[in-house]
Amino acid sequence: MRNILLIICIALQLNPVKSQKPELVIQSGHQTEIEMASISPDGRYLLSVEEDSKAILWETASGRQIIMLKDVMAAGFSSDGNSIEMVMDDYSFRKTDYTGKIVHRYPSADKGPDRSKRLMYTYYPDDGLFDWNGLIYHRDKGFQFRVNIPDYGLAHHYSPVLNQLVIGGRKTITFCNVPSGDIVQSFKLDFSENDELRFVRISPDGKWLAAGSKKDLFVVEIATGQVKHTFKYGDLTNNYRNFELINANFSNDSKNLLVLTPKQIILYEGATGRKIWETPQSGIMVNEYGANCGVLGFSPDGKKIFAGGTKKIYTANATTGALETLFTGSAAAWLDQNFLVNNDQQLVVKSGRTNFVNWNLSSGAMEKAVPVSSIDECINVSSDGKSFFIFPDRNFAKKLNVSGTILKEYPTDVTANMPATIGQSYDGKYIATSGRFACDTCLSTWHESYNLYVYDAISGKKIISRPGEAAAATFANHSNLLAIKDNFDKLPLRFIDIPTGKVVSEINLPQKSGSPSKMQFSSTDRYFVIHSPAINIIDMASKRIITIAKDLPDNSSCITARFSSDEKYYVMGGGNGKVFFYDIAAGSYDPALTIDCSVSRVEGISFTKSDRFMFLNSEDNFIQVWDLSIRKLVATLYPNTTTNDWAVITPDGRFDASVNAQSYMFFRKDLDLFPLSSLFEQFYTPALLPRILAGEVFPEVEVDFNIIKQAPVVKIRYQEIDHRNLEVEDDIATYINATGLAEVTVTASSKDDIIDEIRLFHNGKIVTLTTRNLIVEDESINREASKKYTITLLPGENKLRALALNSQRTESKPSEISVIYRQDNQSAPVKPVIPGNSMIDPVDKSATLHLIVVGINQYQNPSMSLNYALADATAFKLELEKDVKTIISNINTHFVTDGLANKQGIQQAFEEVQKTAKPTDVLIFYYAGHGVIGKDKEFYLVPTDVSDLKNVQTELEQKGIPSGLLQQYAIDIQAQKQLFILDACQSAGAFEALLSSNGDQQKSIAVVARSTGTHWMAASGAQQYANEFSQLGHGAFTYVLLEALKGSAAADKMITVNGLKNYLQQGVPELMKKYSGTLQYPASYGFGNDFPVEILK
Repeated sequence: MRNILLIICIALQLNPVKSQKPELVIQSGHQTEIEMASISPDGRYLLSVEEDSKAILWETASGRQIIMLKDVMAAGFSSDGNSIEMVMDDYSFRKTDYTGKIVHRYPSADKGPDRSKRLMYTYYPDDGLFDWNGLIYHRDKGFQFRVNIPDYGLAHHYSPVLNQLVIGGRKTITFCNVPSGDIVQSFKLDFSENDELRFVRISPDGKWLAAGSKKDLFVVEIATGQVKHTFKYGDLTNNYRNFELINANFSNDSKNLLVLTPKQIILYEGATGRKIWETPQSGIMVNEYGANCGVLGFSPDGKKIFAGGTKKIYTANATTGALETLFTGSAAAWLDQNFLVNNDQQLVVKSGRTNFVNWNLSSGAMEKAVPVSSIDECINVSSDGKSFFIFPDRNFAKKLNVSGTILKEYPTDVTANMPATIGQSYDGKYIATSGRFACDTCLSTWHESYNLYVYDAISGKKIISRPGEAAAATFANHSNLLAIKDNFDKLPLRFIDIPTGKVVSEINLPQKSGSPSKMQFSSTDRYFVIHSPAINIIDMASKRIITIAKDLPDNSSCITARFSSDEKYYVMGGGNGKVFFYDIAAGSYDPALTIDCSVSRVEGISFTKSDRFMFLNSEDNFIQVWDLSIRKLVATLYPNTTTNDWAVITPDGRFDASVNAQSYMFFRKDLDLFPLSSLFEQFYTPALLPRILAGEVFPEVEVDFNIIKQAPVVKIRYQEIDHRNLEVEDDIATYINATGLAEVTVTASSKDDIIDEIRLFHNGKIVTLTTRNLIVEDESINREASKKYTITLLPGENKLRALALNSQRTESKPSEISVIYRQDNQSAPVKPVIPGNSMIDPVDKSATLHLIVVGINQYQNPSMSLNYALADATAFKLELEKDVKTIISNINTHFVTDGLANKQGIQQAFEEVQKTAKPTDVLIFYYAGHGVIGKDKEFYLVPTDVSDLKNVQTELEQKGIPSGLLQQYAIDIQAQKQLFILDACQSAGAFEALLSSNGDQQKSIAVVARSTGTHWMAASGAQQYANEFSQLGHGAFTYVLLEALKGSAAADKMITVNGLKNYLQQGVPELMKKYSGTLQYPASYGFGNDFPVEILK
């Protein structure tokens, strides 16, 4: 699956980039229906355009997204081989190079409707014709004609050979001349009952027409109007709404017909109708209720085909039909309303109809998305961020927790046809809902009524019911005052007390006020606002009303709005991607504060309590962070609610991201792509988001992108290949082995640099870093190197992954194979266990756990002594030894404490493990003591005899345990399952000269974890707190870790490494806040496979 991941351009700026600096891109892809696609004349690039006016240029061979361009309605490659012809959202025509730089502007056509009103549009770049809703324009000549025929439909296609446009109506095919619009001919086709024509295609030679519905496909000779072939798809007795046919198109030579259905791609011979090949597919679908029929076509040389629909495109071999590359993305569905809650520590954003994005702003990482069966517009979040409220259409209002579990339902006696608002009172005791409900006795056309219902939040009991009185309702922020407004202006704006229902005050708005929306109070309840549709801001003390026109200064509509935290501004986001600040005291917009966010349209706005930072999201599937003190974009957040991966990227390329998200990220310069590893150490910045929000200013990363070499190429070869034992699944060759030993050769090559290192990973854990004894095949500039390995296999599946690095530490794409070791008594490989739908490697019950535990309270320098390190280490050792035998029989413990915990003592423990550990074994290393980043930027564990604080760097280099040494032990110890736990603190008194950003420690540990394929947990280099934890008897990190090991981190009665990480990530901050008032987040990195440490009885 790895080489079919497509890239979603998360380009740091969506506009064309002129700078030569590296640009960080993360894979996001299309999020709506793909409406146009083409392959460049040289076959190297694929261009696609989606319904939401975004064009993406992809690398054809790899499926990687190179660049995304916004506001593009239609586009295609120019025949000149180096440019793209585009029609923009404003109906202007332009030619650009492949990076989006404009090289020519054409005379603009008249303006047309916005995208919400476009039914059909397509562009023929070679001929300069643009067809939207039957209005035909030429990029140089302007308007040509309007299609005016009796049976008009949305199926159109233009033939440059005939110079005619064909239009498919419900049953009729009509040909019109261009540019006169005169009808040339028309004929009818006999589609199935209740079916109608959806697409038409004229062959390149102008002789044939393909016309298709949802089930029928006709091939017609245009000159005679006679049907040559008829193809019928699917069960013809099914409901007419079912899709059985998506699209069809002719080959470049007009000899073959390509057909796309929901289940297969088929190539027919045009002359005979004979099926040439058929390829199963299930990934391409289109909206059956829309006019779009996906994309289907051939590359200019005819060697490839492309087929696409909603979000996805495939390329395939035109001769065999074999699928080659998938072009898709990995992002959240469209983002809507956002909520900044939990004292500015949590950002919640609605994503599509099935998830809430839940971003922890203190740790900087996205939490697991909150799953919901169905979300409409009616949502809310409690102020503490622990409860989520939804009111789905035709359902009950519901309260959910962060896991998506329904905690309470709030029923009504009538059906909710269109819920409008749901909210919780400031004290959390009441829930109020409003909207449109069914009403059999109402006299309205649709028998509906706009009602208010208020509930006791705990019991779910309805305490207030007011039919016909509230189309919208919202609670105040500091009282149980509820604002309500009806839909037909029969009642004034009213403020009622909850739970009594007593009307406290009424306000008659100065204009007709139907369809109320966006009702909210400002932060201290000084102001209240209602859109109805004019915007009315009310001073709650004086009842003075400020009325603002409903249209924003750029004539766009207000999509979302929020008061600034200081209540000086009412801030509105518009449909054109701009944010406007209305100065309430001045009674006017402040144009100096307007921000163009370069997004499609602003959907959500939130401000921190200080008003320094603004969180903004749009339809564009990412969240922007703006520093309003300098009025600059400082970070962009990219959530993936499907995989719970995330990334934070700054405009200058710094990033923090989940491990899996990093595999979707790379650097781009012009059209050249470079792996993330090429600049990983320069740009990776742990805890990036909280450091930005804390006001940290980062120095510019100095990188000469012009001297970066191309990534090497690497390949694994399995030596004893028996083709009878070869299987291929997910593009990874799988071999069957009966000996327990695998001979493999890793070969690497580089076009413009040497091979500096080869890495081979076995089940995620590194086998060795090979920088010596490489067999050099070619000493010229195109150097090749190889290394042979003999791998001791584990029973079941063994995944082998190889990487090569050049002299600049640029990594190759991985090469992977799978070797399944089947012993004599095994009929099938050992499968990983999957509790909670998470893949977990089993542990060999007969293997050995090598446990190294180090705890240091007493240092030779008394000023460095600690309170809880020894107690932490002792408790961890006892807890793990007590229950780990549920998964492993043998334990080999090395307990190194206080005076024995010098460098020699710690190394001796590692070296003894190194001598005896086997691949099936497990290594767990726990350290409690000092840890610090040295002046050389390397992280050190501080043994007991590091004492000379005046020469601390020299002491660390001579007596400390550097992360590089831990890395080497992780490599040399054969145990494939390894976990390193570092509860290391840094005392300000002891290491004041070396105290640095916690990010330095995290970065050092992450680099080690990434290079070795091992798991690491660290206590974030927190300073020791002398008195706060005396009642616990432990430091916060280990206290929570012990709770986790006692069962709190269990899932399906199993405690795994990743389960421990997740529990620590939640538990440590809560405990630190309780006892010290300071939130601190542990760091965890895992590049190896997850594995269990305990099974509960």
